[in-house]
Amino acid sequence: MPAPNSSSRCVVVGIDGSRSALQAALWAVDEAVDRDVPLRLVYAIDPSEREPGAEDAIRDTFAAIESTRKPVKMEAEVVHERPIAALLAESRSAAMVCVGSTGLKHAVHGRIGSTASALVRSAHCSVALVPNSVLPSTTGCVLAVVEESPTSSAVMDLALQESGVRGAPLRVLTVRPPQGNGLQDVEETVAASARIERYLARWRRRHPTADIQAIASHGSVVNYLEYLHRTADPVQVLVADPRHPGPTDSLLGHSGRAALDAARCILLICDRQGWL
Repeated sequence: MPAPNSSSRCVVVGIDGSRSALQAALWAVDEAVDRDVPLRLVYAIDPSEREPGAEDAIRDTFAAIESTRKPVKMEAEVVHERPIAALLAESRSAAMVCVGSTGLKHAVHGRIGSTASALVRSAHCSVALVPNSVLPSTTGCVLAVVEESPTSSAVMDLALQESGVRGAPLRVLTVRPPQGNGLQDVEETVAASARIERYLARWRRRHPTADIQAIASHGSVVNYLEYLHRTADPVQVLVADPRHPGPTDSLLGHSGRAALDAARCILLICDRQGWL
């Protein structure tokens, strides 16, 4: 095992022997390969608990990753610390932290696990939550959730990186209040669309080969994910900004978890250090 604090610029995966954690590790392989950094597996054991299965979980995860035959460098460590504290410490120097949306302790409760929720709110790098029920989708778009008048490039930067890694088109979603029937509502919708297009024009100039399109939804992010699932339009990764609690909180709740699982979609929360 490597020495402690060796996570510098690694892609870190928290594992606990659960299927969700294994799928998180498999999804994270491409992230590490694209960045040309090691994939670091961290098994954290609460000092107050006994966990005899750590070495087996690491061995099984290594074997699953090796079976993909992808050129990823791997390292692993068992740490005797609460999982939340261990992964938050790793996040200070990691390129990304990936976890399953539910670990062993929360798999039967139908909700995002406490470790995953804490990471989303407090990590120092990007955080990926990988759905529990099935292997993530490998087709479809990357979906970036932005405000109507975006003031931060963090979501777009990360979403474009994911678009490149996954070879996927980028769709930029803005959520607007439900429409009324008046002329003022129509005019505001037209004006809002123009603002987003002006914003995206700058990104298209910087990334001329990227397929970037705007999408507007008069409902919630969860409702839009459910719509995409009904219409069989796959989404590989949904990128959100933790500064906007409405979309993020809804995705971490019960209905959000169900929608992400059904869509086989990764929830990727952008790096707080990337805010403008």
